Amino acid sequence: MKFIERLFSVLAWLQIFVSPAIIAAIAGTLIWLGLGGFWGAVLASAVGLTGCIIGIAFAEKARRDKGTVEFMSRTIAHPELREKEIVDDSSRIK
Repeated sequence: MKFIERLFSVLAWLQIFVSPAIIAAIAGTLIWLGLGGFWGAVLASAVGLTGCIIGIAFAEKARRDKGTVEFMSRTIAHPELREKEIVDDSSRIK
């Protein structure tokens, strides 16, 4: 049971880390395509590395506060995000 719990925690940590990392990777790619050359690659790498650092910091903060699984479950199950689904479910009953 401990293995599955740890696996879910690691997967949630990766989900939290990936969001800023992907945004930075896209921004870095756009910078590299726009500038090109050596300095474009250096700046793009710096932006990508910054995104990875921000992702690690954000995931670690979530892990230390209440845990990554609880953080992700609260994010996914937020009532305002599910409000439309609840309204749609009530119309199916009629």
